Amino acid sequence: MVYKATHQRIIRGKPIHKTLEETKQESVTGDLKNIKEPFQSSANLKNNCKEQKYLVPEMECFINSSEIQELSERIKIWVKAGYPVHLIGPTGCGKTSLAVHIAKELGRPVVWINGDESLTTKDLIGGYAQIKQESIRDNYIHNVLKSSDVIKPEWTDNPLAIACKYGYTLIYNEFSRAKPFANNVLLSVFEEGILELPSRFGEEKYIKVHPDFRAILTSNSVEYAGVHVPQDALLDRMVGIYMDYYSFETEVQIVKGHTGISEKESEKIVSAIRKIRDQTNEAQKPGIRSGIMVGKAVKNLNGNVKDYFEQLFVDVIATKTSSNAELLKKKKLVIDVISELNSENTGSNAEPYRKEKPVNKAVLKTA
Repeated sequence: MVYKATHQRIIRGKPIHKTLEETKQESVTGDLKNIKEPFQSSANLKNNCKEQKYLVPEMECFINSSEIQELSERIKIWVKAGYPVHLIGPTGCGKTSLAVHIAKELGRPVVWINGDESLTTKDLIGGYAQIKQESIRDNYIHNVLKSSDVIKPEWTDNPLAIACKYGYTLIYNEFSRAKPFANNVLLSVFEEGILELPSRFGEEKYIKVHPDFRAILTSNSVEYAGVHVPQDALLDRMVGIYMDYYSFETEVQIVKGHTGISEKESEKIVSAIRKIRDQTNEAQKPGIRSGIMVGKAVKNLNGNVKDYFEQLFVDVIATKTSSNAELLKKKKLVIDVISELNSENTGSNAEPYRKEKPVNKAVLKTA
């Protein structure tokens, strides 16, 4: 018979066994080490949604003119009545900013999702994100090891499930860029007030929609590439509000508020943007975002604007250009627009929009 030591030999006079308190402390420490950190639960996420704002894009500022205020009040009538509102309009007309502003005015936490071609139902409602494993060790008796492993899937809620469960406001940006079948789950939410979770079982398969749940969706007009036409059954359950570009006065306020430039400079920029907009097709029309970009560049030029004014507009609208020939056409359009604005201001005290310089007609003819 071979003797096997059950514990490390101790110097004579010292205790061989640990005290009961030491044994308990070791057991607790061991259990904590053996338990894997679970994925963040819905309860924790609920608290984080109230305290953190990372779920919704932060707006630099929001210009609430009388025109925008009137539109906001109209939208809030439907939202407060419990209907999902679908904002439809050209890109850059202010749909997303208005949706975020209205959602925050409702006084409830806001969750956000951005639609695209790859979005699935799971991205809306959630799914089993990882496996949670717990290991329990019993070390009260030094030469006896008792253990048990518990392995179970961990469910994680995504924005739609969070909003339905806790009564938050859902902003679904670029709604029409998602494929229609991904949005089928919204039918029962908007009509019956029930969210179905296909991957779950039993009582957990359905969530009764909280009475404070609200939804605001935004979409580009159908003329834009990458836009899917939503199913009629879903559109019938929403209120559609069509938006267009704001008035000249409102756009001037927006550019001035976002950039800090003078009202006179803002008027010049907005005038040019609106004239370019009138002479381009629907998908290539520059929105007020383009005006803000030009305004910020003007602000950084510290008064040295004349040498760069034309090029700033060309750079901004070049993002929607597919070839060099098309870029030359847009450059000619910018030159013509600014020349037209200069002629309109002849005789007034307004400064010219650009520094007069000879135009290379040979280059322009290639357009």
